[in-house]
Amino acid sequence: MMNAHLKILSVTTTAVLWLALACFAPSFADAQASGEYQVKAAFLYNFAKFVEWPESAFPEPGMPFAICVIGDDLFGGALDGLRAKTVKNRKVVVKRISGPSETGGCHVLFISQADEDRVNDLLLSLKGRPALVVGDTERFVRRGGMIGFFMERNKVVFEINENAAKKAGLQISSQLLKLSRTVY
Repeated sequence: MMNAHLKILSVTTTAVLWLALACFAPSFADAQASGEYQVKAAFLYNFAKFVEWPESAFPEPGMPFAICVIGDDLFGGALDGLRAKTVKNRKVVVKRISGPSETGGCHVLFISQADEDRVNDLLLSLKGRPALVVGDTERFVRRGGMIGFFMERNKVVFEINENAAKKAGLQISSQLLKLSRTVY
C-alpha cells in the first residue's frame, strides 16, 4: 500500500514539475516558434526551483537569488522578465557579467556558446563553488558543466552532470533528474 502511495506521489510530482515548466514558457513543442532562448530562460528559472543550495550560498539573510549570464546574451528580454519572480523566497536578480572575477554572487550561471573557448577555464574557476553552471556548448556536461542544453527535433532538451553538482554542494531534485535526457 505504501509503495502505491509513493508511486502516485512520484507521478504527481513529475506532473507538477512539467506543469511549472509549461506555465512559464508558452510551448515546448516547438522551441524555435516560441524562441529557443525564451524556453531556455524558462528552464533556468525552473531549474532553480528544483535544486537545493547549501546555506553558504546565501551568506546574508536578504541576499537575492542571482541568475547570471557570461558571454553573449541571446536571451534578450526573456531573462529580464524573471526579475518579478522569486526563488527559495528570494527576489531574483539577473546579472550580465564578463569574466570569472564577477561570478561570486551567482547562483545560476549560464555560459553562452560564444564562450566555447573559455568553458574549461570558467569551470575551473568555479570548482567547488555553490553555483549551478548551465551552458549550451557541445559536450558541456562531459566537460564538467552541470546542465547542458541541446536541440533535439526542434525542442530544447537537457542533460545533467549530477556528480559536478554534488561536488559544488548542490542537490538536484530526483524529479528534475527524471526529465533529463541523460544523467552523468
